[in-house]
Amino acid sequence: MPGHLNLSYVLCLAVLISSALADVGAYYGSNEYEKGELGEWPQQTYHSSRIIGPVVDFLQHSDRCDDGLYTMLSLRGSKVPSPGPMILDGKGNLVWTAEGYVQPYALAKYTYKGNDYLTFWVGNDEIGHGEGMYYMLDSSYEEAFKVSAANGLRGDLHEFHITRDETAVITIYEIIQANLTSMYGPEEGWIWDGLFQELDIETGEALFQWRASEHFEFTEGYVARVGSGESEDRPWDFFHINSVDKDSKGNFLISTRYMSCLAYIDGKTGEIIWKLGGKKNMFKDLSGGAATNISWQHHARWVDNETAITLFDNASRGPADPEHISRGLYLDVDQEKMTVKVRHEYWNPHNISSQSQGSLQLLDSGNVLIGYGANPAWTEFSVDGEVLCDVHFGPQFNFDTGEVLSYRALKHSWVGFPKTDPEIALQGNTTYVSWNGATEVVTWVLEGADSSGADDEEYLTIDSRPKEGFETEIPIPPDNVHRFIRISGQDANRDILGSTLTLEWDPSHNITTSSLDIQATNNKWLMFFSTAFSTTIFLVIAWWASMRLLDHFRRQKKRKQRLLRGDLQDLAADEELSEDEIGHSVEFSLLQNADIHYDIRPLDELR
Repeated sequence: MPGHLNLSYVLCLAVLISSALADVGAYYGSNEYEKGELGEWPQQTYHSSRIIGPVVDFLQHSDRCDDGLYTMLSLRGSKVPSPGPMILDGKGNLVWTAEGYVQPYALAKYTYKGNDYLTFWVGNDEIGHGEGMYYMLDSSYEEAFKVSAANGLRGDLHEFHITRDETAVITIYEIIQANLTSMYGPEEGWIWDGLFQELDIETGEALFQWRASEHFEFTEGYVARVGSGESEDRPWDFFHINSVDKDSKGNFLISTRYMSCLAYIDGKTGEIIWKLGGKKNMFKDLSGGAATNISWQHHARWVDNETAITLFDNASRGPADPEHISRGLYLDVDQEKMTVKVRHEYWNPHNISSQSQGSLQLLDSGNVLIGYGANPAWTEFSVDGEVLCDVHFGPQFNFDTGEVLSYRALKHSWVGFPKTDPEIALQGNTTYVSWNGATEVVTWVLEGADSSGADDEEYLTIDSRPKEGFETEIPIPPDNVHRFIRISGQDANRDILGSTLTLEWDPSHNITTSSLDIQATNNKWLMFFSTAFSTTIFLVIAWWASMRLLDHFRRQKKRKQRLLRGDLQDLAADEELSEDEIGHSVEFSLLQNADIHYDIRPLDELR
């Protein structure tokens, strides 16, 4: 069976390689893309890698978006065959993605104790929020930290934010009992309580914990209790916390979706200092209500030395209510005069309404990036609201269906040095090379040698190409005389960062092979040796057990023979009886078709 499985794998891989699209590049204002004629999630495969990459559509593009940063998504959805955290470059090309992290949320970059990390959440999200873990990957994409909620609770998907104090703030949902008579429910009802914790990243200790049910009244919410709250298996989600930020004073800014407000929490007592928006808004709105009429908002953050707040206003209250156009908000907040006003609003040119999720990020360039959550899109604006780049990573015809989405869309600088080797494919006289996550490769160098075991200094340059997209194509020149080839990646200083496996090239045969084929072959041999080793161990154990069983039967036969002869002294010795026991008499009875039974009794009892 293993051999058949490996053969099938290689055949499928050959088909994949032969039908690979390589880097098809982004589309620009494609009607076919937006109508879904290019697929419900336009994607591309590669010759040298089994990774599946996205294909984006730039509905609008400006060079003012080209700041050298990478776009970070947490791609998932029913039409995405390979969900995972994902990094794209400024042209929409794949830079890195990871297999195995299913249903990721909120990929971001943070600096912690002088080092940069990619952070995201992974876990079970089937109940509208999550129970899982937070991951921190270092520059080689290795797991440096796995962070859990404290106090026996499970971490939620909505927030993992590293503060200026190098602690982490996270959100949590917990089922508890509550008196729901104010909502025409049972006195012993059940709710999803909204919590946040501040954690020590290295020890996992909770430095602070806050619970919504202790500070908010149920009647402040905008979501009815219909069909929930009566039993533990159907708790009422009355609060729905979705972001946490910590300021220089040690206090916390939180966003609650179902209360449609922001709340400012005292970092020592947990008491609410003020509320912005919602039924108990405490601010005077100098913009005629435009600053405080937020609903189902996400991703509230302090900016400008805590004189302003940015957030994504979903402007929605669920699919049963009228849909309103979502917007980004940049608010001036005066905490002394308790006034708020809109500094800037950000409207998508296609009037996107996001029922859930979303983000707003103020970039170092001064631009503003908005991710549309449940809709596979992001838009970059100038600070005053001009649309610069408008990008879709899924067709507009199935927006807001959950088929393709990313919880947030963010931009960050990033330097990646994967511990893997770059991958190579050879198809006829053309090579293809890729290196998942390697950000510093500038040039790919095609090298040749006269033997597969050549040392690095024996490889000679055949040709080179600038790195383009995820996968770069390098033709083998007609005058190449080297039978063995590989490709090395160089950085801007022409230092070699890594080299592929070496492939054998035969110009007389149109051969398709790749490092994936070699890996599959290596896996086959590994499975063969593993199977052989396991079989050998099994046979040794079986032989040892059979020898023990055979010895047992021989001893039984010898015992019967001695009993029949009356060799009691030899029997005692064989049975390892003590010297005292040898002085006892042994009464034996030989039963037909049965084993021999014997009793050891003192001589005087037999007399």
